[in-house]
Amino acid sequence: MRRILMFLVALVPVIAMAGFPLEATLEEMAGQADHILVGRIVGVDMIDGQGSPVSDPQARTGPGLDNTIRLLIQVDEVLVSNAAKVPDVIPVPLASHLHYSLSQIQEAHRGDKEVRLVLLKDFGFVGIKPGVFLRPLTDKDSALRLHAALRHGSITALGQ
Repeated sequence: MRRILMFLVALVPVIAMAGFPLEATLEEMAGQADHILVGRIVGVDMIDGQGSPVSDPQARTGPGLDNTIRLLIQVDEVLVSNAAKVPDVIPVPLASHLHYSLSQIQEAHRGDKEVRLVLLKDFGFVGIKPGVFLRPLTDKDSALRLHAALRHGSITALGQ
């Protein structure tokens, strides 16, 4: 019985952390970024597992569900990209393992006009980690410096 209790106590932090958003440092994000953009959130949408639009505001994401909420990012400036063409608006998926409704995320971003640094990877323009891709615009110079140093092996550019 004692072993079972010890196992359950050890398992609680793992289970509790499963519902938290992922985080990444600026260094991680800049080092993995294929695209560093300046942009702003202009909308929120949801798609199901087949890529079809979901319009029900109470539709949810989370474990066992195939829905994905995406932030629609208007690209104002391309700072770095390995893509031949960067779309004007990029739908970037949020972490689908988190429990959210479409209306929660729409409300959270209603009227949001803040210009941000957007760091994405791959040809699908996805977050560095699920849902992790936005930084304050004040991180722009540091992100570009880190990206150049980490992607091109020039750590001396960072003064290290």
